[in-house]
Amino acid sequence: MNTQSKLKINRSGGHDYLIIYFKKGRDMLRIPTGEEVIKGKMTANLLFTAKVEDYQSKNKKILNLKSKVDAYILIQSRSSHPRYTNKDCIKFIQHGINQFGRGNDKYNRITALADKFTKNDKDDAGEDKKTLVQYIEEYIQYRKDRNTTRNTAKEFTTMMNRIKKFDLDKKKTTLLSDINFTWSDAFEKFLLKKNYNSGTIEKTYTILITVLNHLYIRKEELNLSLSDKFRLKGFKRGEKSRNMANPLTFEQFKTLYHFKFEEDYLEKTRIRFCLQCSTGLRYSDMHRIIPDMIHDDRIMIKPVKTEKHNITAEIDLNPYSREILSNLDFDTSDLKIENAPYNRNIKTMFQKIQKEKPDLKFRTDYGSHCARDTFISICVQSGIDFKTILTWTGQKSYSIMDRYISTTDEFKAGQMGKAFDR
Repeated sequence: MNTQSKLKINRSGGHDYLIIYFKKGRDMLRIPTGEEVIKGKMTANLLFTAKVEDYQSKNKKILNLKSKVDAYILIQSRSSHPRYTNKDCIKFIQHGINQFGRGNDKYNRITALADKFTKNDKDDAGEDKKTLVQYIEEYIQYRKDRNTTRNTAKEFTTMMNRIKKFDLDKKKTTLLSDINFTWSDAFEKFLLKKNYNSGTIEKTYTILITVLNHLYIRKEELNLSLSDKFRLKGFKRGEKSRNMANPLTFEQFKTLYHFKFEEDYLEKTRIRFCLQCSTGLRYSDMHRIIPDMIHDDRIMIKPVKTEKHNITAEIDLNPYSREILSNLDFDTSDLKIENAPYNRNIKTMFQKIQKEKPDLKFRTDYGSHCARDTFISICVQSGIDFKTILTWTGQKSYSIMDRYISTTDEFKAGQMGKAFDR
């Protein structure tokens, strides 16, 4: 038997309002929430997103009201002749079950039924029974509502899936109250058993701690059972890995630049990769160039990755990047592609050119990030000063840029010659 109401939009006087709706036979409930729908700022379930000021308290008020309506529906459904009216429902919401008189059997029975719907996420002892995974799911939605990038949301989803597998492995769901050093010991052991490397484990913990910090600063408002153990030294496991730069040599870049593939998708992959190699653009920015970003033969772009730091990369054009952009009418939107298929296509591209040009010793383990490695490494080996390279790449310090640099043995030998062959 259906004993659950739902949120619905009711149009009145040219405005859209949220109501709590229920229909059974000829009876219908239409209980006003007092909240007006804000276009573009509602979830699929008709709750307010994080774009709305004080959205959490608004949603809590709506859900509390809905739980009372559901309690009324359940109580009526257990009667011999159930009837559902707005007047009786509102009276129940205002006065609760006290209208039945304290102490009698009917009062006690109804109290037990009502509690089932008004405890929400609390167990019989009043403890939070919502799982860590459920809180992470809510946080991911929170980030999506605030226009976080798809790749960032994907990282949180990946972390959440690892915790789901951990819970399945130990046959017990993780609650916020479980988060302590013993839990961390068990989670680290599980990740190691699954052959995750130290860098992956460190990143998993980093992303998890981001969610826990978000919840911790709201623990009093949301009445969460979350200790500060996760903030203490030693809770986090693994070590941050540093990816070694994997650039093309300048000779390899020039060969790829002038190579022509018969397959359209590989030719387009070549254009994407060469544009990155000749500009230093990240994958996330490669498809964002429009004519308005070109000033005095220079690309002016705020990289997506460092957008919060308000950094502008100022990339002077060179013969390679200028030709590519000119052929695209300085609009790279047509180059947009998801990262996974792009990396697959890059691998296929280099497998093919490796067979065609074996003497150049192309590798086949290149990814989209290797194009940025190529740009920075070529610039360094050409003797360009670091300050200029930082301006082109939109980075703030050499220590960050250093991870993209790999110099050839010939270059290093030449540099030694500059120092002592005189």
